[in-house]
Amino acid sequence: MKIFLSYPSAQRDLAERLALALEAERHEVFIDRSDLAAGDAFHQTLREAILGADGLVFLVTPESVATGSYALAELSIARQRWRRPAGRVLPVLVAPTPIAALPPYLRAVTLLQPRGDAVAEIVAAVARLGRPGPGRGRLVVAVGAAAALALGGAGFLAWRGAEREKLVARRAVAEAASARELCETGDHALALQQLNELAGHEKPPPEVIRAREDCAMTWLREMRATVGKTTFGEQVAQVQPVLAQGLAGATGERAADLRAHLGWGEYLRGREGNPGVDPTAHWKRALEEDARNAYAHAMWARQLLDGAGFLDEAKPHFAQAVASARDRPFVRALQLGGTLGHAALTPYALTVADEMRRGGERVEREQRERLWSAAFASAMFHADERAALLAALPAADLLATFTWLFPAGEVREDRRPLWRLVKANLDASAGHPAAARADLEALVRDLRASKGPDRVLDEARRTLERMRRPAGSR
Repeated sequence: MKIFLSYPSAQRDLAERLALALEAERHEVFIDRSDLAAGDAFHQTLREAILGADGLVFLVTPESVATGSYALAELSIARQRWRRPAGRVLPVLVAPTPIAALPPYLRAVTLLQPRGDAVAEIVAAVARLGRPGPGRGRLVVAVGAAAALALGGAGFLAWRGAEREKLVARRAVAEAASARELCETGDHALALQQLNELAGHEKPPPEVIRAREDCAMTWLREMRATVGKTTFGEQVAQVQPVLAQGLAGATGERAADLRAHLGWGEYLRGREGNPGVDPTAHWKRALEEDARNAYAHAMWARQLLDGAGFLDEAKPHFAQAVASARDRPFVRALQLGGTLGHAALTPYALTVADEMRRGGERVEREQRERLWSAAFASAMFHADERAALLAALPAADLLATFTWLFPAGEVREDRRPLWRLVKANLDASAGHPAAARADLEALVRDLRASKGPDRVLDEARRTLERMRRPAGSR
């Protein structure tokens, strides 16, 4: 058999010993990098090796099933080769790993858990891979003969051709679904490469074309540039042709989505100083196709926030994008990402967080960290910033949003003194002065005893003094 061996780098020694043992049993083994000639296209060579294999051995460890691992990318290609893994894919547990962490595709077959010599047990299990069940070959011949008798020679050939076309189409759809899944896990380039190949076949199914366009748009929304490694311009060049081709037959919301993402590609290129088409032209055309299009509104609004920030112009676009209820996490990411870098826009970011709290939306960890730094961490130490913070929302809403973003039980120990200081200020503003004073007095005592941050201690004392002064006094 031709065996593809998938493993994490930490298991290289075991993989090499296993490859030698399998070759001794006259199997042909592909063990990835060692079989790549200099200059080979890495992804393409691996894909061809998997699609040409008779079976795959997958060494299961926490690293091999971790999100984003190359082993999972190889497994995704294997799903294109074998829709059902039974008899073809052999998962082997070689390091303690929770069964729940395995992808459903691996859990669909029996997991080999060696009790003695792992190499010997895997070789024995490979010998059982791919063996047909009793009578399987006779059943296929019998069905073929019956069809030939019923249809006659020419009719049978026509039937066989039609069946072959259906089979090819079903396989293409299955491969597109696997590539779409790969794209959603973040391996955009490899997924789009696979979908481009499927779309290049004669009469590709509509599902393939749609998956290809969706992957191109997903890549654009999640695109990142890395200095010295890859630029926005290089990545945008790979997706723009896909979107442009899709526009030829698209109308309504689909056309608007494609146009909006073409504009986003031009916006990303422009951030690197590359001259190109004004992205607003694409967004205007998109809104002519679909006046409520979430992507066109959100992307246009994000561009308006650059530089000094045209917040008044951006707000209506963001409001339309939110009201559409499409891809809300992306819309919120653009809202928060565009405002938390500008001190003057921070109050708007807090109104966005308040809306998310009310709607039960999820705030990503990175967004929480930026809200803490931009909105709360320094505001208590500067009168103007503190006043702007307290005026951003109604007092009760600001307090509720703060405790929702940063629940008491989840606050890091090194942040707890500052968290208590902010919470006391918000309590006082929300009409709970007695509770605020009690918390501040306790904070002062604790910081004196532990010799905590002097800055927080000094500000807590000043806050207590302000609270003790008669109303209207300075």
